[in-house]
Amino acid sequence: MAEDYKLGSIQALVVAIYEIGCLIGSFIIIGYGDKLGRRRAVLVGAAIMLVGTAIQTSSTTLAQLIIGRIVTGAGNGMNTSSIPVWQSEMAPPKIRGFLVLFEGALITGGVMISYWINYGFWFYNKSSFQWRFPVAFQAFFGIILIIGILAFPESPRWLLKHGKEKEAAQIMARLKQCDVEDQELQKDIEDIKKINEITAGRKLTVKEFCSNGPDMHLWRASIAFAAQAFQQIGGINLVTYYATVVFENSLGFDPTFARLLTGVLGTEYFLSALVALFVVDRLGRRRLMMWNAAGMGLAMMVAGIGLSVGNQSGAYAATVMIFLFNTFFAIGWLGVTWLYPAEVTPIRIRAEANGLSTSANWLFNYAVVQLSPIMINTIAWKTYFVFMCFNFAFIPVVYYTFVETNGYKLEAMDTIFQIAHKNKENPVWVEKRVRKGDTDEAHAVENRSSSTGSGEGEKEKVEDTEHKEDA
Repeated sequence: MAEDYKLGSIQALVVAIYEIGCLIGSFIIIGYGDKLGRRRAVLVGAAIMLVGTAIQTSSTTLAQLIIGRIVTGAGNGMNTSSIPVWQSEMAPPKIRGFLVLFEGALITGGVMISYWINYGFWFYNKSSFQWRFPVAFQAFFGIILIIGILAFPESPRWLLKHGKEKEAAQIMARLKQCDVEDQELQKDIEDIKKINEITAGRKLTVKEFCSNGPDMHLWRASIAFAAQAFQQIGGINLVTYYATVVFENSLGFDPTFARLLTGVLGTEYFLSALVALFVVDRLGRRRLMMWNAAGMGLAMMVAGIGLSVGNQSGAYAATVMIFLFNTFFAIGWLGVTWLYPAEVTPIRIRAEANGLSTSANWLFNYAVVQLSPIMINTIAWKTYFVFMCFNFAFIPVVYYTFVETNGYKLEAMDTIFQIAHKNKENPVWVEKRVRKGDTDEAHAVENRSSSTGSGEGEKEKVEDTEHKEDA
């Protein structure tokens, strides 16, 4: 028993230490992300990941493996802090959710590939190649990422913030498929420049970042932080990182079948993430988070009950619930929480706020990965009830504090929060009135919001079901 506990602790450390590296990477973006720019930050992050992969693959000691995971994590932390911002700043409102959640679908595709590679190499146990190849294989995707980045343009919003108007206009014209002198394009550029001029030449301070002044930085940074924290404390990485352990030790399946089942779970995870692509711009961000948090909570509850019974039928029921939990998470919390922080924060604090929100993701990711095996060994099936409580608690927090961002240009969110600050009311209720479109507030936001064909239709699609939330 003592030996098993020791091995479990080492396993938890090696797995979880990656999140510490990711946390370091997100802190780098908080400090230097806006100086580097979106494109260069991802390029540096990808290069660091390749270095970390080389260190891990060549490991001959546990210490070297741990260092390699920290280095790889640092690169990934930089990427996950920068890529959603980059995507959000370049995508039109109508398909912004689709494009950012496509990244989430690719993440689950990577999880699926890793599960099946691990299953295949389970049968090859003659040498260390069994684990070295799966670790080294991630370099393949890192190289593709670097090649792709070299062909991508910088975010035009970042370029405008740093006075590079000509380059920004050319990129925006290509994205909109119009001439650089197009009237609507020039209006968009002027709107972004006006926002930047307010704080031009002024260094962002902690006091300004934490202020609830007219732009309500603190509220917006806080819900961005909460979105990423909630993603992790809902329990997803109990399933993602320890699926094989759960299937084998908690549910009693033999080692080979447990790994096969894990591969099937990864495939189901990927397919569920694809569903999210086609509903996020129709149903909106808030509703996806609330509805699927309820589903995740119910799945955890039934899984806990199934395991508490202690027989084969209960184990089968718990297995089904783990698959259902993955489904709800992939649709409502996998990609949406990477999209939302970039949408809800203003350009003045966007890089820093997204670095902070990403640090929340990796901090709580580390906590869950480190504590999950300990919880399973000590409180067993009650572990699932702990995560059930967290998921149910997310629902009122999202309802009362998370402002819907779907269908708006990023700059339009500033107007919504400014109106809320002026009226001293909850910005959630302001956004609901704006979406109805019958007030002077709606017209003020509309001047910055999406025109027909660029997201307005999406606001109309969300409207009917938004009102049902209030019923």
